[in-house]
Amino acid sequence: MDQAESLLRQAPFDRPTVHLLCRVLEEAWTSVRGNFAGSAAEKAGRMNVADGILGLARAGQRDPEILRIYAATRTLNLLGPAPRKRATA
Repeated sequence: MDQAESLLRQAPFDRPTVHLLCRVLEEAWTSVRGNFAGSAAEKAGRMNVADGILGLARAGQRDPEILRIYAATRTLNLLGPAPRKRATA
């Protein structure tokens, strides 16, 4: 168990909710993982995904699709805009 999963497992929710949050973590992380290079960046990105899930869950959200999309989008937004290819003449 890594720090991100540990964060969710220690959250003050019932067991089924914690299981749901951990499943959403894996799904959201799978969708954004390719945008992070290196172990430090991956660790920070995964923690950000978990933090996004936890924040929305604390606000009462339990829909796994909404949690996943929010956490993935939030994490990708921290990377900034995607680099643009220069136009060639």
